[in-house]
Amino acid sequence: MRKNIRISCILIVIMLLAAGCGGNADKKEEELIVEDFDALTRDDRTQVIVRDEPVTTEAETAVQETEDSAESEIETETVVPYADRVAGDNSVTYNIETAVYEEGAVRIAYPQLTSMADGQKQQQINESIRQTVTGSIFAENLSSYELTYETATKGDGIVSFIFRGTEYYTNSAYPDNIIKTLNIDLNTGKNVRFKDFADLASVVSSLELADGYTIMNEGVDMADFSAYLNNGSVTDYAMTLLDYDIDFENPEMIPTGYSAIRDNHLILFIEAEHAMGDYVELEFRKNL
Repeated sequence: MRKNIRISCILIVIMLLAAGCGGNADKKEEELIVEDFDALTRDDRTQVIVRDEPVTTEAETAVQETEDSAESEIETETVVPYADRVAGDNSVTYNIETAVYEEGAVRIAYPQLTSMADGQKQQQINESIRQTVTGSIFAENLSSYELTYETATKGDGIVSFIFRGTEYYTNSAYPDNIIKTLNIDLNTGKNVRFKDFADLASVVSSLELADGYTIMNEGVDMADFSAYLNNGSVTDYAMTLLDYDIDFENPEMIPTGYSAIRDNHLILFIEAEHAMGDYVELEFRKNL
């Protein structure tokens, strides 16, 4: 009897052990499956990001290539200056030297062209320059007259000069500022006037709206200058601008103002009150 009971106990223990091992095996297998699944999907987010990287990189590369292409187009786009463009196939090479005229109270420094292939044209231009700056000086009661120049543009087809100076007469309260300009076509020898090269309608609009230009005079306020113009100083912008600049073929004509070309921009000198400098210099932002 005792032997049977002992055998029964041994069998029960064996069955319990077998059952326990089977459960643990199932549990371990289940845990391993869950652990592997999480590592591959939910928990390992790095794996998902790595899988998406080729798409993101490709999109960013396409955007960068587009931006680089746009920047390249901007860099390669060049503006040919008007003073070169007007020459066409007739580009002119030359140098500039300074000559000085002195007589009594008058001292004038002015440019003369040298090294031009067409010597006759060079002589014609130089004589026109000399006559323009040394002629028609009212000498009576003149205490001093001084004039110098700057080369605003040295182009292949046009050379543009700006002359600045002062004149002072006996018993005058102060000296007056002098402004003159020349924009010489190197092929024709003529002075290029405002009406010959500028956009009249655009300039008139800018003056009326007080926009599109910068005042170069120190101490001159935009609002004050605009008020000065619109209070009747210039009654008709278009008609005034048409009479701008010296005409070599009509030397008796007195210009209503002067224009120049500098850095491919239009420069205007508009006559103004002495407090503003006698002439106000405007540089228009638009390229010629």
